Amino acid sequence: MRKVLILSNKVPYPAKDGSSIAMARLLENLVEMGDCSITYGAINTVKHRKNIEDFPQNVLEKIALKTFESNTSPTVFNGMSNLLFSNRPFHSVRFHLPKVQHWLNSFKRGSFHTVILEGAFMGDYLSDARRIGKLVVLRAHNLEHLIWERTTKNESFALKKWYLNLQAQRLKKFEEVLTKEVNAVWSISPVDSNWFAALNAQTFFVPVSVPSTSRSGEIKEKKCFFLGALDWLPNLESVEWFLTKVWPLVHAADPSIEFHLAGNKTPSHLLNVNLPGVTVHGRVASAEEFVKNHGISVIPLLSGSGVRIKLLENGSFGIPTVSTSIGAEGVYGTSDSIIPIADDAESFAKQVVQLCTDSSKATAVAEALHEDISRRFSSANSIQAILSAWPN
Repeated sequence: MRKVLILSNKVPYPAKDGSSIAMARLLENLVEMGDCSITYGAINTVKHRKNIEDFPQNVLEKIALKTFESNTSPTVFNGMSNLLFSNRPFHSVRFHLPKVQHWLNSFKRGSFHTVILEGAFMGDYLSDARRIGKLVVLRAHNLEHLIWERTTKNESFALKKWYLNLQAQRLKKFEEVLTKEVNAVWSISPVDSNWFAALNAQTFFVPVSVPSTSRSGEIKEKKCFFLGALDWLPNLESVEWFLTKVWPLVHAADPSIEFHLAGNKTPSHLLNVNLPGVTVHGRVASAEEFVKNHGISVIPLLSGSGVRIKLLENGSFGIPTVSTSIGAEGVYGTSDSIIPIADDAESFAKQVVQLCTDSSKATAVAEALHEDISRRFSSANSIQAILSAWPN
């Protein structure tokens, strides 16, 4: 039986945001495999504070869980300190905690068969992972530096643009070194895998699994929605673009179409938005109920990396979706996509109007998407990919 240590910058349950869902699915896959003794160390941040009681009992009883409550939120002070006194990326430094270091020091050399770093932000624990683990795996949710490179391009404020660019450069150097020094990389995106493989030959595409479910019922006509964490800059940027550039075109084409916006940490300027046909829900009690009752999904991402977990989840329910090419990246390309993909406001609006008003087309997209996601991202496929990727 493999002894496995997983280090994560957040507690995976309740799994409501993309990274938490990805973490939860991997843990569930390893538990389902049944040949792993799992220790899970997670930072329970203020931003993503979780109640351990929300951990599914059937998972909790199969692992040894250790959590570390901490405030890792960026402030002007710690941001300036990093800028002036360090050349390391602020995104990883703020998750390098003495209490976690002390816990890792309690393990003897070679205590674990494999240490899995859940994302590059746990990369500052690499030396500890190499000491206590015979093998170290980087599970890459995305290319962190690419997110910030893309975000920087869309930033107009000069000082913020300079700072984001600096952090993107630091992150890229950090990810390059980390990728070279781990034993293997498990990338959840086949697109990102190409970047990692150029630096580490032991790079594998290990898809995130989605639970098997039947397709949801009738698609609500004349409705579209966005659901996502709105304290994540790429999501916020994409929603603002959709509301200012795309929505006026949709509303002009058909004023009866509704747009519903929901997500954790919705900022006040969005909560108070006053646009015809737009309803802002803030945080919703049930993501599943929300997506099944508000028509088609829009993913208007302009930056980001990795795989849109919400696209996988919505696909598993059979929710038709319109996306930008970045929003569909890692799942579909422009030449092989089941869903409509558009990167300019006019084309995006046209696709939204078409799916909202043509029920037969929306149903066809929903059925094809449900079949494709359920097949490609099944638990069985993910487990087989893990077994194929796991270093001996």
